[in-house]
Amino acid sequence: MFQLLKTSKIDFMGLAKPAFTASAVACLVAVGILIFNGLNLGIEFAGGTELQLKFRDQPNLSEIRSTLAGADIPSAVVTTIGLPEQNEVYIKIASQEDRESSTDLTKRVSSALRAGTIQSGREDLNVVDGDALENLLGLAPGVTPDQAADLAQGIVDWRTDSSIINGIDDLSAVPGMTPEVLSYLGERTYAGSVVLRSQSYIGPAIGHELMRSALGAIIGSLIGMLAYIWWRFQLRWGFAAVVALAHDTLITLGLFSLFGKELSLPVVAAFLTLVGYSVNDTVVVLDRVRENLRLRAARGLRATVNLSINQTLSRTVITSGLTFVVVFGLLLFGGSSLNSFAFVLSIGVVVGTYSSVCVAAPLLVMWAERSGRDLEAEAVPADPTPPKKRRARKVPAGSAG
Repeated sequence: MFQLLKTSKIDFMGLAKPAFTASAVACLVAVGILIFNGLNLGIEFAGGTELQLKFRDQPNLSEIRSTLAGADIPSAVVTTIGLPEQNEVYIKIASQEDRESSTDLTKRVSSALRAGTIQSGREDLNVVDGDALENLLGLAPGVTPDQAADLAQGIVDWRTDSSIINGIDDLSAVPGMTPEVLSYLGERTYAGSVVLRSQSYIGPAIGHELMRSALGAIIGSLIGMLAYIWWRFQLRWGFAAVVALAHDTLITLGLFSLFGKELSLPVVAAFLTLVGYSVNDTVVVLDRVRENLRLRAARGLRATVNLSINQTLSRTVITSGLTFVVVFGLLLFGGSSLNSFAFVLSIGVVVGTYSSVCVAAPLLVMWAERSGRDLEAEAVPADPTPPKKRRARKVPAGSAG
């Protein structure tokens, strides 16, 4: 098997106290960040309305925020999504008590952003719905009701596929469109500067329920890991692994808050993935420690643990390194929808690798030394069956000599 570090002889136990100090400081800093910054909750947890809009020209976020504030929507979070040339904007509006419905709020946002381009008496092709288009086309000369319905649906489909209608001439590609109908629409419609791509709404009660479920999933996973390692090893071994998991989750969550990433359901899935990945790495190290305690107990506890960590270091570095390359690639090139998810995994892989090597096993040793417990005895499973007596082999008569 390929080994990246064939002759590793690092004294990890000698580095245990500095590593514990660094981890404790990092965890305290993470707690401070979470207290002062809090978490940027997505609408899945906070409740609210989420809008995705596309602009014909490059949007100015400052102007959009000022426009919404002037329309009595001061709490809107406005960011760009996708590539810059796509001119797409994401608007998140937190849930507000005793305010209009999500549909009315969406109309108010759309009206505010279109205020400078609205043409009185004419329909905006990037806003008008299918029913209004069908009614308008039904008044066109020589257009039957069935043709009006088909044309209206064709315009809506074209708008969906192309993201935005830049001008009336774009509709010439709609199936069934004639020059007469195109001229008719040119007199009664215009192409606005913004189109609503998607919208979603989650009520506060649902958001709170999702938050409780997410916290329950993370806490339940930690308890499950503790129970598994307790069954697989011993309670103290499981406790050391769970401390490492809590260390990884807290530091990653602190950095997540520091960079203002949005906490959404995919991010919760990323944290659960991090828990599983980190405990797998920790179990590999602890399993090698247990194996070496059975075979090399005479070397001493610290020397045996050092040997075990060095023996698994090559596997740990290769596995974590390859995983980091993948998730970091997602962070750089995966787009805005995967950014927070990839951020958690990128930070988590690094912190999880560190804790498996520098936190879990050294913590187990320091606990054993202070409590006076015998890890070697815990590493050897009890055998309830007594050893079998060796039966003497009978020698046939006359074969002696």
